[in-house]
Amino acid sequence: MKSKLLAALAASLVAGTLSAQTIEQANRTWEAGKLSWDEFQGEINSDTTINLFSYKVLLDRAVEKVGNTTYIYSKFTPYFDQTESWTLPRFKNDAMLQYNQIMFDMLELYCRRATIDYNRNEGEYSQEQIASFYRSQLAKRVKELDEATRRGTDASQLPYFETGVALDLERTRFNPAALVEDVPIDYFGEFYVGATGHFPISDYYNHAFGMNLGFGFGWNRHLWEIDMTLGFGSKAKTDFDTRHGWIYEDESLNHYQAYLNYGYCAARNTRYQSYPFIGLGANGVTHPLGKDSDEKDPEKDGFSVCAGMMFDVFVSRRITIHPNWGNWVDATCQAIRIRPYFSMTYYNDFGWTPALNLSISYNWGGMAWKR
Repeated sequence: MKSKLLAALAASLVAGTLSAQTIEQANRTWEAGKLSWDEFQGEINSDTTINLFSYKVLLDRAVEKVGNTTYIYSKFTPYFDQTESWTLPRFKNDAMLQYNQIMFDMLELYCRRATIDYNRNEGEYSQEQIASFYRSQLAKRVKELDEATRRGTDASQLPYFETGVALDLERTRFNPAALVEDVPIDYFGEFYVGATGHFPISDYYNHAFGMNLGFGFGWNRHLWEIDMTLGFGSKAKTDFDTRHGWIYEDESLNHYQAYLNYGYCAARNTRYQSYPFIGLGANGVTHPLGKDSDEKDPEKDGFSVCAGMMFDVFVSRRITIHPNWGNWVDATCQAIRIRPYFSMTYYNDFGWTPALNLSISYNWGGMAWKR
């Protein structure tokens, strides 16, 4: 039996590619629960051993959701091979089943340890080296079990090994959040679209509501973005001259603004991020004459500065760990962006016009960093 067992344990932790259908039909995971004798369906093919515990280990992609974040990472997953595992009928008792379960628990334990080291690995060791190391550690642990329990036939020592591996399993869990959170982001980009309100303190025109959109890119905590707004529903409060003619009191106006902003990330966690920002750009109002008019729309534009805060409340994040890509991590996220800010626009003839602004938009972003 010993030679058969060690031969099984000598199989690589990375067993090669198996189809999903094959795994579902012939193998099952540790998470499926305790082993039962019904699962030992292999054909008995030896007169020199009483039991064969057969398994396969694949490097899978695990998906784990914690709060609003989905983590995707590489995981060594053990599969119990039902079609190859067997026990001689006269040894099918509770102690031998417990012995097989302890081996399965040990296999799960060392796969978890391999998973932790593989994802934390900084390129120093290959997948095969990590698998080989934990394969040897597993073989040593099983050898201790065999010698103490006479390969499962002495039940007196089984509770000792069962308790020990259970405690190790409880203490051994890969935490992807602890690995990748609170690490400076190297590169990121974003696109957002939403609604906005512009509330000027002006004797010439009143507030407008409309559409806000923009895109940005950044590095570490620095953000540069182009922000654009088009507003409707404003009216002239008095007559005033523009470069293309007059705008008269009570005529409808469209409002537009465009800024080049710089922001610095003051806070970032799994739930939100915030940026104080400043910007330079242009504001303007125009009276649309309609598509049938041959004249240019009367328009008043000016130089503008702004300052404010951006708050992103994350709706969802999806973070993927790539240990085989030089330990890069990439993430996609979606957030509600709330942006209150103050602007000052200088118009010829008007002077400086202050305004309060508020936009609420939906933000799609992508990030990448090396941990």
